[in-house]
Amino acid sequence: MQEQAELLFESRSLFAVVAAVFIATPSLAREVYECDFPARANNLGYLPDVVMMARETGSDTVTVVEPFIQYTEGGPIEGKIAEENDKKLSVSWTIMQESTVNDYEKVHYRVSVQKSSLSASLVGRALGYSNNFTSQGTCKRMTG
Repeated sequence: MQEQAELLFESRSLFAVVAAVFIATPSLAREVYECDFPARANNLGYLPDVVMMARETGSDTVTVVEPFIQYTEGGPIEGKIAEENDKKLSVSWTIMQESTVNDYEKVHYRVSVQKSSLSASLVGRALGYSNNFTSQGTCKRMTG
């Protein structure tokens, strides 16, 4: 897990480049959320400190990128809208992530954004385990 954390730190600049391309790519009308989550020691490295989500107007899918996705998948992936109403948007995705015992495990993530305040919560859970890792953060919303 330490090696993965070091690689994630080193890939932060690469993530910034991918994120810039992610936002700047010409498309239909798009809504983009950039959500920042303060690092917390009790999350054992399971939660990213930033998540970006983009959605084309009228689409029921969301493109997601964050440092773990960048590290494991090499670029953005498709997330699933878990819940949406006038007040909240929740997006989920699952990736294979290196565990603390140099094995891989599926980790399920869910970000919920309050549309009015842009406050956000992030939950990560390694499948097969009962504990969740959580963090609170804030998002910026961009349209274009």
